[in-house]
Amino acid sequence: MPHLINTRRRILLQGGSAFAAAALGSPLLAQAALGNTSTVEVTEGPYFVDELLNRSDIRYDPTDGTTQSGLLLLLSVNISTLNTATGVTKPLPGAMVDIWHCNAQGLYSDVSANSTVGKKFLRGYQVANAQGRVQFRSIYPGWYSGRSPHIHCKVRQNTGTASALELTTQFFFDEQLTQQIYADTNLPYWTHGQPDQPHSTDQVYQGSNSCLTGAVAGDSLKLKLTRTASYVSARFDILIDTSARCTSSESGQSGGSGPGGTPPGGFTPRTV
Repeated sequence: MPHLINTRRRILLQGGSAFAAAALGSPLLAQAALGNTSTVEVTEGPYFVDELLNRSDIRYDPTDGTTQSGLLLLLSVNISTLNTATGVTKPLPGAMVDIWHCNAQGLYSDVSANSTVGKKFLRGYQVANAQGRVQFRSIYPGWYSGRSPHIHCKVRQNTGTASALELTTQFFFDEQLTQQIYADTNLPYWTHGQPDQPHSTDQVYQGSNSCLTGAVAGDSLKLKLTRTASYVSARFDILIDTSARCTSSESGQSGGSGPGGTPPGGFTPRTV
């Protein structure tokens, strides 16, 4: 009983909200309040290209040597397996982690809709080290009509020639920080203006979270960010429980009709 009382007190101190209070009556919500849920999976979007570019610095285009302009982003992603029943996590070394996102003007590389076929900027993968960590050097992404700024991420673990695990998600940014960066006339974003979709109307951000009734996917997909004068550092911890996966269906609140917009309809996770 003392342990249960202390757990409840800790949940309330951490949240102090109706959500935290509701967690007291639900084991699943209690796990979520303590951070012990699998990372929610969302749509891949139409512009994943399996370029197989093993590199940590994705700013460069290997086809012509050009570099994408923008504020330097140092991204660290930690990948762990999770047992939601016990809360135990373990690093997942050897996982292949792909990221891709648009440039400062909202364009993806190697897609016909953006007239960038053959280009390979802002795409790449790294293999997780013994601690389950990968690191990338990129730029703070721009935006395109219908979506708030985001980074796509795909985690795969292969056994021989077969894929044993695949998880696809997206990372979101603090909106106040984004507004400040996009308004900086010393950076290339300001000519493109501010995003036309905030988190509150972004269809992926506002998508459901199958593990939490009433919760939206994006609330658990925000990057931990720190800005200095010359760069932004970002971190995200991906937790994967293959027996208790958290999935999402898009809300349909925003169109996503611009370059790189997401197709309508829900998302069915791939489990292999």
